[in-house]
Amino acid sequence: MPLRTHASIGTCGAIRLRPTLLFVIQEQACIIVVRTCLEGATLMSLAEETTHVLVLGTGEIARHVATLSHTLGHTVCICDPRVDEYAFPVGIETKSTVFADHPWDLPPNTHAVIARAHEGDPESVATLLNHGATQVYLIASRRRAPKVIEAAKSALDNPADLQSLSDPAGIDFGGNASSEIALSIMAEIQWRQRGGSLKLMSERDIDAMAAPTIVDDRDCPGKRS
Repeated sequence: MPLRTHASIGTCGAIRLRPTLLFVIQEQACIIVVRTCLEGATLMSLAEETTHVLVLGTGEIARHVATLSHTLGHTVCICDPRVDEYAFPVGIETKSTVFADHPWDLPPNTHAVIARAHEGDPESVATLLNHGATQVYLIASRRRAPKVIEAAKSALDNPADLQSLSDPAGIDFGGNASSEIALSIMAEIQWRQRGGSLKLMSERDIDAMAAPTIVDDRDCPGKRS
């Protein structure tokens, strides 16, 4: 399982974590690594599971989603027969194919965005869910989304997997431009990964915003001087 270290948290001698933080860790696919240095200080690291973003399509929304995902440090793959017509930042994987026609088993914590201009959406939904997508994000209107779902049901291995479909995808904070829709979808992915109140920072409860003590390994509180 690919992991990346997010932060080291702890105190010398005893670990103190807020109950809310423990809950968030459990919900966000983070692994807690506890280790003790030679000087007796106990440190706790959060090893964060890699987020994989699979984008189906090469339209403006798809390209913006891929670029934003890459900027956020996610592993990104964009899949579409026309992918070679566009340039993407170094590090973004490209596959010149239709996922529903040539699927592969997806790694854990894969968030898949369907942005194929409505082409083959039911097949994309069913194939992504059948091959292990953690969450599927469908770009569609509220009127059209139920039709896509109904058409996808017959091809699903487990109809209950539709609980992992966001239809339509995104968080409503205004805006209709392609870049704004992409930002809305990335906001939902971020929320599903990290949690949050979806409130303005200025409206959040002060106690809920209290950050745990961050201790870098090089500044171990038990380190001999």
